[in-house]
Amino acid sequence: MGEENWAGLRALRLRALEADPDAFGAALAEEAARDEVFWRRRVLIGDWFLARAPEEAVGMVAEEAVGVVALVAPPASAGYERQLDALWVAPAWRGRGVGEALIDAAVAHAARHGAASVSLTVADGNGAALGLYRRTGFRATGERSPRPRDPGRTRERFRLSLGTQFSTPAPSRPSSSTPTTIR
Repeated sequence: MGEENWAGLRALRLRALEADPDAFGAALAEEAARDEVFWRRRVLIGDWFLARAPEEAVGMVAEEAVGVVALVAPPASAGYERQLDALWVAPAWRGRGVGEALIDAAVAHAARHGAASVSLTVADGNGAALGLYRRTGFRATGERSPRPRDPGRTRERFRLSLGTQFSTPAPSRPSSSTPTTIR
């Protein structure tokens, strides 16, 4: 995804924050107020994966994304770890394999590019996300930290060690949408 896609990423992120305000470390008002320069930089933080509705989906705009995730290098990483960030699936598409397909695509991409592990954080109380991450092989590290926007609440780090199990691209799970790398 190039800088020219900043407006699309902004619109998708604001949709996610509006639908699920407690799932993210940022607030809708904060993100909506950010300028074009911020969004152009955000596009470039890593590799973005989108899930799009199939063309035959009723009531969907053909190019409308129904899910998104970013794969980034954490700031303190030695270069062999990647982190999933900003994972979101539109409410109407949950339970259809979209989240699993996005994770599979991002993890396979990380493995192909030499990552030893992929990590993520999840807010306490987000049971649906916890279930998704456990189903896709992530395990709790025991590392907990305050949420940036709400220090009274915590989040927990999960990690998936890639080892040799992903020396080839991870198998795709059947899904009603196909993730697309747009970078």
